[in-house]
Amino acid sequence: MFESTTPSQSDPASPSGSPSKSVWVPTRPELTEDDKENVLRRAAECVLSAIVGQDKPISEGQSPAVPAVPVWGVFVSLKSGQQLRACCGHIEDEVLLPTALERAAHVAATWDLRFPAIQPAELSFLDLEVWILWNRQRIEAQGESRVKSIEIGKHGVQVVKGQQRGLLLPGVAVEHQFDARQFLDQVCRKAGLPARAWLDNATELFTFEGFALRRPLARLLPENVLASLPSGPGMADVLRLAEFARQNLLAMSEGATPSFYTTAAFDGPVQGIILTLKRGDDKEPESSRKVMEASRVFPQGSLPLQATMMDLLQALLAGLKGQQIGSEAFRQLRMGMTVLTNPRLVGTATDCALDNVNPRRQALCAVLDRYWAVRYAPQEDAKTLLQQTLSRMRLPGATTARIFALSIFSTEGEVEASNLPRPVPGPAVRPPAVAGRFYPAHANAIDEFLTSAHSPTAERQIWSGAMVPHAGWKFSGRLAVRVWEQIQIPSNVIIVAPKHQALGCDWAVAPHETWALPGLSLKSNAQLARACAENVPYFELDAAAHAIEHAIEVQLPIIARLAPASRVVGVVMRDGPYPALRGAAKKFAEFLQALPELPLLVISTDMSHYETESKARELDRLAIEAIKSCDPERLWKTCHEHNISMCGIVPAVFVMETLKELGRLETCHVVGYTTSAESSGDSSRVVGYLGALFA
Repeated sequence: MFESTTPSQSDPASPSGSPSKSVWVPTRPELTEDDKENVLRRAAECVLSAIVGQDKPISEGQSPAVPAVPVWGVFVSLKSGQQLRACCGHIEDEVLLPTALERAAHVAATWDLRFPAIQPAELSFLDLEVWILWNRQRIEAQGESRVKSIEIGKHGVQVVKGQQRGLLLPGVAVEHQFDARQFLDQVCRKAGLPARAWLDNATELFTFEGFALRRPLARLLPENVLASLPSGPGMADVLRLAEFARQNLLAMSEGATPSFYTTAAFDGPVQGIILTLKRGDDKEPESSRKVMEASRVFPQGSLPLQATMMDLLQALLAGLKGQQIGSEAFRQLRMGMTVLTNPRLVGTATDCALDNVNPRRQALCAVLDRYWAVRYAPQEDAKTLLQQTLSRMRLPGATTARIFALSIFSTEGEVEASNLPRPVPGPAVRPPAVAGRFYPAHANAIDEFLTSAHSPTAERQIWSGAMVPHAGWKFSGRLAVRVWEQIQIPSNVIIVAPKHQALGCDWAVAPHETWALPGLSLKSNAQLARACAENVPYFELDAAAHAIEHAIEVQLPIIARLAPASRVVGVVMRDGPYPALRGAAKKFAEFLQALPELPLLVISTDMSHYETESKARELDRLAIEAIKSCDPERLWKTCHEHNISMCGIVPAVFVMETLKELGRLETCHVVGYTTSAESSGDSSRVVGYLGALFA
């Protein structure tokens, strides 16, 4: 992981001095061995103070004396093994070491928003690294010759272009074995610029020098300090709270007022609470005894224990009412309670340090974006526990999930919970959701539009795939019609679209049998939909994800007019890393290859969003060139390197990879391109639209 910058005056990507200002510190700061020790100890003291609010010396007497020597900046990193936990810095043209050190340590401990908040319990397991920087120099060379100004192992690099700035420390190039060109590419990406932006003479580049001091925090913080760090609840508290929760839920189910707080048990910040209602029959397997569950887990921060517990009781009460479980039946259920505390980041799904994980006392939690999964099984070893936890993370990109070890106090022998969306079967008929907004709400108006958009010269041909826009018909409907009118639409069509809504599973196949539309309907192919979900990794049959999604629906009236006997399967895809897309596409292609007839694969996507007209056309030209090359990986890299906000990049890459696997991605015919400005007249903030056909 690359070192961070901070969103403040201490931001190394936002130096307080002008980039062209003369350098105050051209020479290496001279520090004795005692000075270096004091630097590390003072940094540790500042980290401790920032995390636990304990602003006092970590040893008897005064805080370690740090020499007031001039520096250009200081970076402070905290690491858990090889995993970066935080890294921020403070740079300034005229700053003394003590000031820069204290500011860098504080922001590293509290402001690196790439990572969850550091918890006191982690301090014993973290390593401290302090980089002292000097001799910032502008690279006067231009273009390709700038490479010669970089000496790997000696120089760090800073890039400045307008408001976009980035910095990488000297150790980054060594750690990742970058050459000078790669180092410059990476610092540009760090600044949010295209990788080759350093070739542009308008991009300012600077080198600087530095050295690092490293030490485990446990060797810098005395044992008595570590032992006195804030603690959480104990098992006695959890037992009391479980009974307290049960009595409250019973009262609420009978219409009585609950007790909102008890002084008889701990109340403070925790990282997770799981409440379960189970049948008390010990003859049943543990897995089948659970009636319902309510949980909230937040290892990146904290939750107020008793207030969160009351919120979860409201969720359980709603569940009791929904299942029509009355107070008498409730009395036969047992309340289980689990509390999670002291989170410690132990790595990722593929690179995890499990040596200090104790499954008897700790649960593992996998976190990916907004999703989490928790598993506690004291009879298992740490490796098995990790595998079991990850098995719940059925998500594209799950290999990048962060893994936390958390102390657990539970009334249950085993615990398993997650907030992953559960597929919703849904009704047989999917009602229209965006009629009257994205396209007309009445059948006559739909017919009028489609008639006006019809091209009498359109010649239908067999195509393996297509790309159509999905904005409101006012903006992109005529282009969409032009695309559909050139296709011999087969009996089955699979439309793959981006998932614009948060509802439901991330990669979801519509389970419905029929798409209802104003004045008409269009059949789906429920059997084909089910088979897609069964054969493609991460696909789920889920109605919730399709309930209010527009990207597929806007295509349906057009298909219903041109090919009313065709059946349409809808798929929405949210996010996913390229390896997951490629793997899923390979399985999808294998599945499609076995069908008697290949369906038409359609990408529903708009192009760049909310740029000026000229900027949108410039960016979309790059993406269109990649699409015309029939190279999905090139399209992926182009969109990410140039920050092109193509909303359907995931569906586009997935479908193109599938067609490539099928041997049906040899040519691309661009039907047309337009922007919203042609309809709205507003060129200051537009969306681009592309129509294309693949064979």
